[in-house]
Amino acid sequence: MSVRSKSPGSRRVVVIGAGIAGAAVAAELVARGFESLTIIEQGPKHRLIGSTGHAPGFVGLLNEVSAMTGLAQASVRKYRSLSEQGVAGFAGIGGLEAATTSAGLHRLEQRAALAELLGLSPRILEPSRAAAMAPELVDPGQCTGAVFYPGDGAARADVITSALRSEAEAKGATFIYGSPMTAIDTRGDCVVGVRMDDQAVSADDIVVACGIWGPAIAALAGQMMPLVPVAHPYVYGPDRSSATPMSPFLRWPEHHVYARNHGDRLGLGTYDHAPVGIAVRDLGLSAEKPWLGKLFDPAIESALSLLPAQSRFDPSFSLNGLFSMTADNLPLLGPCRIGGLWLAEALWVTHAAGAAKVLAEMMVDAPPSIAGLEAMLPDRFAGQELGKLERRALDLYRDIYSSDATEAVP
Repeated sequence: MSVRSKSPGSRRVVVIGAGIAGAAVAAELVARGFESLTIIEQGPKHRLIGSTGHAPGFVGLLNEVSAMTGLAQASVRKYRSLSEQGVAGFAGIGGLEAATTSAGLHRLEQRAALAELLGLSPRILEPSRAAAMAPELVDPGQCTGAVFYPGDGAARADVITSALRSEAEAKGATFIYGSPMTAIDTRGDCVVGVRMDDQAVSADDIVVACGIWGPAIAALAGQMMPLVPVAHPYVYGPDRSSATPMSPFLRWPEHHVYARNHGDRLGLGTYDHAPVGIAVRDLGLSAEKPWLGKLFDPAIESALSLLPAQSRFDPSFSLNGLFSMTADNLPLLGPCRIGGLWLAEALWVTHAAGAAKVLAEMMVDAPPSIAGLEAMLPDRFAGQELGKLERRALDLYRDIYSSDATEAVP
């Protein structure tokens, strides 16, 4: 009898990584009756050392690959149900995309047409109306128009992750913290367990959900993972004496810049700089790296000029946070060629819970709740040279909301 023909209650599953993706996978699996579930995290229990811990919380539903939109919608449905100690995991503040040229506005209108087809109810706005919705972020003198997405919002990745862990633990999942992986054991063409420095855990299934460290973990099973950790700047303005109500977050797609009112301060990030890939061997145990001033400072200065003059700030905190990219801007989601090894990688907060849901469906051979997932299967890059895949990924750095697999926009 094959492992996948066993009932969930008799299968031993190890999830590697307890950030938002790994925690979401754990919660989905225990909800489906998996009783022997161990989640292994190299970091401490009370600090998120991976990309989850640095996520600024933007959740935009629209992606030009419709399956990605489906993952985002499923994620938001889950996040809306989560809270921790009275703090909500998701705030439905909506999202704006603004243009500064007529060509940029035309592109936004094309995206809005796709969003309408996907049922996202976008609204095209005049500059004055966009500025009224987010006065600290929209400069009406530079804006030629905008689109508002009411289903978008802001996620508290720390709250969501903690709530998902609690959900999994309440149903019997075991979390092991501070335990880096040292080996994945195989027998024939199937996984049989994992090892850490001081213990081993048997497994019928292993889910790799550890973000930027994924390639190193997959290599323990002799598998190539075409994922590139990249550096990314995000800056925060000074703390305010009192919090202000959060307005919709804002993206300027033409300029590869985004910003939001965090309540107690403003935050802004940009992709408008040369991409910087980080070698897996240089990752260490944190998804935060030193600030690359010569590269990031000019990009941040240019990005800040998009804000209204009264909102521009001298950064009080600058973050170089790492996240994962692939050669087509899509996740690595599904089974590997070695039996029992699954990937939930290259996932953002926006898609993590939805991806966990569909991965759990795959693991029990349930009908997929979202169409088009074959574009995300890990083996789609089989036979391609790793160096070329990494270069393709970096070439897509500035276009994170599209993909080499992009569907036609009407």
